[in-house]
Amino acid sequence: MNWERKIERLAARAQAEQTPRVDVTQSVLRILTAGKAPPLTAAERLWMWLAAAAAAVAVPAAAAAFIMYARSASPLNEIAEAISWAIQ
Repeated sequence: MNWERKIERLAARAQAEQTPRVDVTQSVLRILTAGKAPPLTAAERLWMWLAAAAAAVAVPAAAAAFIMYARSASPLNEIAEAISWAIQ
């Protein structure tokens, strides 16, 4: 039997299977009505502080990058204006 027929048979078996019914409604409603989030684990706290630190560093870095770009673009504009006669 070649691979194509094997795959077709597997696909037919997979389509014939019934999906199991999973009901998580009660557990979700219990969590929502409790009104209290489960406490964070140590790993979750670490990732939370890491994300906060990354955001705190990203804002000044973006501002510095914008300022450096604005300063470095000015000489390039002057050079482009100086040789603009060659483009026309």
